[in-house]
Amino acid sequence: MVPSADLVTSREPAVSRAAADRGWWRRLWQRLMRPPSAELILAQLTAQLAVLEGARAELETGWVQGGWWSVTAADGDRRLVTGDAGGSPVHVDGACLVGALARAGSFSDVGRAVDAVYDALWASRGQASQPSPGELPPVPAPEVRQARVRMLTQWNDQAERTQEQVLAVVDWAISATIMDLVSAPRPARPSDPVRTS
Repeated sequence: MVPSADLVTSREPAVSRAAADRGWWRRLWQRLMRPPSAELILAQLTAQLAVLEGARAELETGWVQGGWWSVTAADGDRRLVTGDAGGSPVHVDGACLVGALARAGSFSDVGRAVDAVYDALWASRGQASQPSPGELPPVPAPEVRQARVRMLTQWNDQAERTQEQVLAVVDWAISATIMDLVSAPRPARPSDPVRTS
């Protein structure tokens, strides 16, 4: 029996309308959204480096596990503070990795520093990401960044973890940020004025 023309199906792969629509939107977005300027890239990397260096200084002063930082109460007892409860005190006796990052910069700058430390942790384990040279990595979704904060907190709080290991990962992030600064595009300089005699 010969199949009727109505039953013969095409052997070409079908592309769903939703997939075609997503491709169209992505192409339009890439065409309309310009890449960040050289000035913005340098400013964000410089701010990220400042947060990382500030966090390293906090961790050298004192490192804790089980809370974001420890403070000395009026009665002389050291107390651990978990999360950003009540804001950041002026003086802390010690900080965990995430607490040191949180204390070292503004909310907008801390996010990229968290991402840099997260990437450095994986790079220290031989699983480095491959960012495009001279570009900023994409900003992750808030849920992804929260997962990174939780993962860094859990890593910091493992019983066998040492202050030296935490400092080594922060140093790795600082080194990667410096390398990104070196390879970042530079702003165009205005041409020298033409002299007429």
